[in-house]
Amino acid sequence: MALPVLDLVAATLNSSNGSATTIFDHPPPPVLLGGFVALYLSGAVFMQVVVYFQIYQAEAWTTKSIVLVLWVLDILHSAMICIANWQNLVVDYGAYNTLDNITWSIPVTIALTALTTAIIHCFFIRRIFKLSRGNWFITLPLLLLALLRVVSAFVTTAEMLRLRSYVLFIQDFAYIFTLGLAVSAALDILITSILCYYLRRGREGFAPINHMIDLLILYTVENGMITCIATALSLFFWLFMRSNFAFLGMHFVINKLYANSIMASLNARKSIVGKVSGSERGYQLPMILPHHPQSPRSTDHFSRGQIQSTSKPLQVTIDVERTVQRDGTIDADSKSTSGVDLRLSHKPINDNFSDIRRQ
Repeated sequence: MALPVLDLVAATLNSSNGSATTIFDHPPPPVLLGGFVALYLSGAVFMQVVVYFQIYQAEAWTTKSIVLVLWVLDILHSAMICIANWQNLVVDYGAYNTLDNITWSIPVTIALTALTTAIIHCFFIRRIFKLSRGNWFITLPLLLLALLRVVSAFVTTAEMLRLRSYVLFIQDFAYIFTLGLAVSAALDILITSILCYYLRRGREGFAPINHMIDLLILYTVENGMITCIATALSLFFWLFMRSNFAFLGMHFVINKLYANSIMASLNARKSIVGKVSGSERGYQLPMILPHHPQSPRSTDHFSRGQIQSTSKPLQVTIDVERTVQRDGTIDADSKSTSGVDLRLSHKPINDNFSDIRRQ
């Protein structure tokens, strides 16, 4: 009976010759399952990118460039996942002595995930910089943590490509991968907390503004919580369940959740404004952001002094007939506009109206 990876790692570390040869009964299924989930979420990213370019055609080119870069990184990441599963499950099928080998595309997925998370972290750090009115004491440490996360991921990628063995990598560089996941989870918590703090400070006595801020806080917490939980799970599996490669399957999913997170934040802007102003024009919230019905309290704020219409505006045409007496003659003129045939006529009821004269 073959030993699990964790036992083989311990055996390798305790062996005198340090051999890294391993034999398994079957390839790790979590990698395949994680690949399926990642590809499904990649389709969600594509859908949200299409929606973004349809709704925000007049968006600044910088934001559009970020979306395009993230989309390209997502496509490359999906391609690397397919290559890894093809190599492990098809090409190396039955070659049990190669299952400890690290397929070259797996380290590449780690680097691509690091680039994606770095772009998204910097995007939200920039928001914090604006909300804090240029407070470098808050944003600079966040930027340094984001840089540390990228560096740790690139070191992990380089060493995996060099060693090509899980056993050897765990023996010498396991702490690097642990550091990257821990920093990423910590950044998610810090960014979410700071954004919520500054958004909360922006609440005023004006009910529509407060409602918009509440929605922004809700979506910020949801997006940050999803990515943080996924990263924490990958870290947990890496520390305590290395034998089944669940950490790798979850790591495939992390990249997609980050991409969906930022796309959901971008696409939800017009929907949030429409909800608050009562003039939403059919833009549904992105799939990662569930619909939250308004509470009776929030609805009461907008029921006073605000008219919300869900139908097309009614065009009204008013025809005004004026009877004017000039030098003993009567001129009748009528002015109208196109629209619904709703007429309001002013006609003289008695002879007193004949005193109206054009000045």
